[in-house]
Amino acid sequence: MNLTKFINSLSLIIILSCNDSAILPKQNAFLRIEFEEPNYKIYNQSDAFPDFYYNSNSVTLNSTNKNSLLLNYNELGINLDLKFNKLNDGLDLINIENDFKMLLETHTKRSNGVLMREYENIDKLVFGKLYELQGDVASPVQFFLTDSLSNFMQGSVNINSKSKYDSIYPAIQYVKKDISVIFESIYWN
Repeated sequence: MNLTKFINSLSLIIILSCNDSAILPKQNAFLRIEFEEPNYKIYNQSDAFPDFYYNSNSVTLNSTNKNSLLLNYNELGINLDLKFNKLNDGLDLINIENDFKMLLETHTKRSNGVLMREYENIDKLVFGKLYELQGDVASPVQFFLTDSLSNFMQGSVNINSKSKYDSIYPAIQYVKKDISVIFESIYWN
């Protein structure tokens, strides 16, 4: 008789402990960023800086001096820093390119890999390279544009806070599309 009571009690406990709210492991969460639809306007506010198109829906412009321009993607926590130099001769181009390569090298040491894309538009005399640094780096995109004669512009994408590369990857790709527009639209004054 005791065995029957025990089995009935055990059956009752099992029936009462079963419910629909089973414990499941947490699923992976993915960052969702809503990007503004780009609206490109021309930047031609300075005689010392080249003209180009920028995404006016996502960017606020800050000019730090006549040769520097900061494009703030405030909602994304990213800045695009542009610097422009007038070249006097071929030696200036070599020195500025070397400075660019040294800056790139400091970021490359911390990256997991580098993707490089070359750009050339012979009709408009625009030549450049874009470097995308993979991994947790402070500046995941570096680039330069030049006419190889008298103009040199370099740019870098800077992250405003410490974050993981896979989390900010969609934002970096969004900014890279805007950089492509700059490449295509730049006009040396």
